[in-house]
Amino acid sequence: MQPITIPMFPYGPYDLNASSNSCHSLAPKTVTALTLDEKSSLFNFVVQEGNGVKGLVDLGLSTVPAPYIQLEQERIDKPTARVCTLPPIDLSKIVGSEHDQVVEEITRAAETLGFFQVVNHEVPIELLEKLKDTAHSFFGQVPERKVVYRKGASSSLLVKYGTSFVPEKEKALEWKDYISMTYTDIQMMLRHFKVGLKNASKIY
Repeated sequence: MQPITIPMFPYGPYDLNASSNSCHSLAPKTVTALTLDEKSSLFNFVVQEGNGVKGLVDLGLSTVPAPYIQLEQERIDKPTARVCTLPPIDLSKIVGSEHDQVVEEITRAAETLGFFQVVNHEVPIELLEKLKDTAHSFFGQVPERKVVYRKGASSSLLVKYGTSFVPEKEKALEWKDYISMTYTDIQMMLRHFKVGLKNASKIY
């Protein structure tokens, strides 16, 4: 059986001008020695201690720290950038005579863009909202509860919490936090996932 990966729940982008991005009333952690423009100090706070990007926002930042700003030569040149439009994929057609066409559309989208929008997927809006609420509840916890799932240190290979995909190697960090959950059967998921996440994810 192939592993099933529940889509990552990114918590962001964060609005630096918003009064609060917390799901719960949490007091921001006081960081006296944190120099936000020094990548090593910021890395420890965001990654090692599990505060994530949300922790930075909770500090009351007014500007984006330098390690999150792309080098000028790495930025997209909007005037010369290629525009690629892709219509939503109708999943209702995957059962029937147009099955192969839908598969081809998904394959092409995955290979060229890496993501795509689907319609008529029959996943209830209420369930999608529950998944989002559950994700916000996870990211709204204190860092000590999230860091146990930190990528590279999690006691479970199935659940990983992180910020950026490879923060140790990236030239510019990504302005996001995420949780990734992978499993091959329902019983495995029930053993490793937190109650809120596993209930919503099981239905999904």
